[in-house]
Amino acid sequence: MDSSPSVVARKTRKEDLGEILGMIQELADFEQMPDGPELTVEDLVRDGGFEEDQSKVTPIFHSFVLDLTEPITSDGNNEETRTSSSSSNLSTRPKSRLIGYAICFYSYSTWQGKSFFLEDIYVKPDYRKFGYGKLLFKTLVKHARENGCARFDFHVLAWNPAKNFYNSLGAQNLTEAEKWEFFRLTKVQMDELCEND
Repeated sequence: MDSSPSVVARKTRKEDLGEILGMIQELADFEQMPDGPELTVEDLVRDGGFEEDQSKVTPIFHSFVLDLTEPITSDGNNEETRTSSSSSNLSTRPKSRLIGYAICFYSYSTWQGKSFFLEDIYVKPDYRKFGYGKLLFKTLVKHARENGCARFDFHVLAWNPAKNFYNSLGAQNLTEAEKWEFFRLTKVQMDELCEND
């Protein structure tokens, strides 16, 4: 029996959201913004379209996870094995855990039409350099193409070494190539702007 782990990239399920929230915090810690995340699991349920009655809700984001499954081999000393009708002294049960996630949403380009924007992609440090990030990234790109997107956009912190990874996949740095700069209004800034009418 194969005892090596297997990793699949799949769409997120509601029961994954607690683990995703934990990984969002891990990513924020890595990005040196530990106080950044303010979301709750309930926010992810609502905004991701995981409510019981999904027919009334259009998801604001789409999410995928890296799911690692590895068999757990136990000796014949536990009750499950002793009561088994198997003649083998070993019992193998798969153990599954999430090792990465991505959150994306649709956007729109007035030049090219429907686009896909990657907000977060994260692989736990112990599972990097095995090709799992590439598996997740390619799954997202395939999803974008299958859903008629002409572009796949994302931003990366200037100091993040992942820029080399994205370059290796053919991504273009628009800050260098087209001099685009990224701007934002926070919730407080939006409130202040609206109050000044």
